[in-house]
Amino acid sequence: MIKETTEIQFCSRFLVSFVALPVVLSATLVGAAEIEGASNDLVERGEYVARAAGCMSCHQEDLSGGYQVETPMGTIVSSNISPSDQYGIGGYSRDDLERVLRRGVAPNRRLYPAMPYFSYRGMTDPDIDALHAWLQDQVPIDQPPEDETDLPFPFNIRTGVMAWNWLYLDDRELPPADDPVLSRGAYLVNHLGHCGECHTPRNDFFAVQEDRYLSGEKMDGWLAPNLTPDPVTGVGVWSEKDMVDYLRTGFSGNVVQAAGPMADVVRHSTSHLEENDLVAIAAYLRSIPALTGGVQDIPIIPPEADRAAPEHRYNQIREEMVAAQSRTDLSEPERLYLDHCAACHGVTGQGQPQAFYPPLIQNAALRRTDPTNLLQVLLYGAQPGKLYRAPGMPGFADELSAEQIALLANFTRSTFGERPDSAVTAQDVNLVIAPEEEMPAPLRMLQVAAWVGVAGAVLVLALIVWWVTRRRRRKTAGGPRS
Repeated sequence: MIKETTEIQFCSRFLVSFVALPVVLSATLVGAAEIEGASNDLVERGEYVARAAGCMSCHQEDLSGGYQVETPMGTIVSSNISPSDQYGIGGYSRDDLERVLRRGVAPNRRLYPAMPYFSYRGMTDPDIDALHAWLQDQVPIDQPPEDETDLPFPFNIRTGVMAWNWLYLDDRELPPADDPVLSRGAYLVNHLGHCGECHTPRNDFFAVQEDRYLSGEKMDGWLAPNLTPDPVTGVGVWSEKDMVDYLRTGFSGNVVQAAGPMADVVRHSTSHLEENDLVAIAAYLRSIPALTGGVQDIPIIPPEADRAAPEHRYNQIREEMVAAQSRTDLSEPERLYLDHCAACHGVTGQGQPQAFYPPLIQNAALRRTDPTNLLQVLLYGAQPGKLYRAPGMPGFADELSAEQIALLANFTRSTFGERPDSAVTAQDVNLVIAPEEEMPAPLRMLQVAAWVGVAGAVLVLALIVWWVTRRRRRKTAGGPRS
């Protein structure tokens, strides 16, 4: 009886276990799937954070690095941030990444503030979590960038960055915003998007001037314009649609196109953002105090109500080109324009918007008092593929002289840019070709002081060696005699 009872109990337990096993396995698999789903969501969120933070604009789509920033102190090269253990950040923990983003301190070195940790300092913990998950999920690039950061002494000693951080790495106090749209826009502009890093004037130590925040600056040979809502020098006449279209496509209202570093930002970053985030950025920029930035006598773009509506009909450019080239009274600037520009932009500057050849009529690049960005495009063109569907434009640096580039700039600015006059000179062109970027006086003095310090240390060391050697010789000379 006892034996039968035991056997029955064993069988019943076995049956219960057998029936329960699929349930346990199912629960385990569901739990694993939920974890994997959560992990996938975190990685996906991390990619969006990386786009909003502009990581690929400087570190390339594959995160291999190599983007070069020219400064008066030398060339700073972006590093490999792929999950390569040897050449990238494969060994970085989440906390390592946080220290990089908020303090500019990597496990093996300090970073120069060309890496915008001054702005990233305000990133939220969830965004850092997601970014770390995405970065570690990418394909490792097991090679270093072709070039490396090359700064002269003493700026090549990275521990010196500690002094810069001590002076300037403060938490930025953002104005409170009860509106969630403005709050999100402030976060994207001031932290993730780090717009102020390029669009804000810097002092002699390359620190952002907070009282001139977003009022414009020249950076890496390009003019990063005023982003405050000043109606003449800034974006005061830009509508929300103008801003959203520009950030999404690089084109806006047939009057402005992204070029140079900003085209990279659009391609790698803002064109990937959701509509509500683009709207938040536009809303925030339109809400901040207006500052006058630079010298400007007419609005960068005309108000929407005053804009021309370029029309391009089939075969129009060919007909106008034949008529224009048959003229015998063409001036040299007109001939330069017909030979190098009119085939794409039209004899009358109406462009071909359907084919993404922008109109020149009322174009922002032609309306600016500062011709830097126009000269950059005339000299070096625009690479195809940077903006969606946008064709490339050849540069004329190897084809036209500085005098001819100046004539072409003056003709287009006064003919299509609604400028009453234009006085670009060959010297202006040459300054874009070979900028005279002098190291600011305080940094030069610091460099001289460092070399004087080295020379003084060498002299002191030499005196110590001389003194020790002299004492030893005296002891030897004064020793016991046989």
